[in-house]
Amino acid sequence: MEIQTILRVLERGEVRLQERFLESSNATFFVTCLLEEEILQAVYKPEAGQTELYDFEPATLPRREVAAWLVCRAAGWDFVPPTIHRKDGLPFGAGSLQLYIEHYPQMHYLALEENERASFRKVALFDLVVNNADRKSGHLLFGEDGRWWAIDQALCFNAMPKLRTVIWDFIGEPFSEEEVTALRRLELALQPNAELSQSLRGLLREDEIAAMRRRLQVLLKQGVFPEPEPGHRPVPWPLV
Repeated sequence: MEIQTILRVLERGEVRLQERFLESSNATFFVTCLLEEEILQAVYKPEAGQTELYDFEPATLPRREVAAWLVCRAAGWDFVPPTIHRKDGLPFGAGSLQLYIEHYPQMHYLALEENERASFRKVALFDLVVNNADRKSGHLLFGEDGRWWAIDQALCFNAMPKLRTVIWDFIGEPFSEEEVTALRRLELALQPNAELSQSLRGLLREDEIAAMRRRLQVLLKQGVFPEPEPGHRPVPWPLV
């Protein structure tokens, strides 16, 4: 299904509740979306069902999922499943809808051999940009379509340093030309009057957008994958 069709079904389709993901710490539901002859499966995260956290406003978590998808696409990457924010026609009110990925649950980042991890450099770079506070190994899905995908980006974009990830394999390695190009593309897309910045203003606070711009500037100046911040726990728990 083409991306525009997926977005149209997510945005306008009839949403039917199927089941709840019981292992999730937040209210997360498996749903189907139907529009005319099209049907797809999606993950629904209502704003009203998010767990209280000391460093993130609960109702903003689904919007951060949408912001992560927008940033990923703006960089020229496509490993975050299509994600929208929707207010109407949802069982438990406004929230995010993300295309559900059929995948192999036994496969995840830490299950890979070291020589199989190179393709995840772009995820590591993405997490640096969005300040991902919760990149667990199980948040990287190996799809039945033969692709890998990154999900669960709700704890991103905090204005304060929060990076916690299992992907620390590339410390000190210089960014490739392709990676620098992606960062430059994002730098342009995040100019105050650019389309991405305009879209993010409905999802994030202005200080969070400004902090992302600063992280981009630092990354471009350093030119290498950095070490963890001193005095900061660098990995999430549990790891998977």
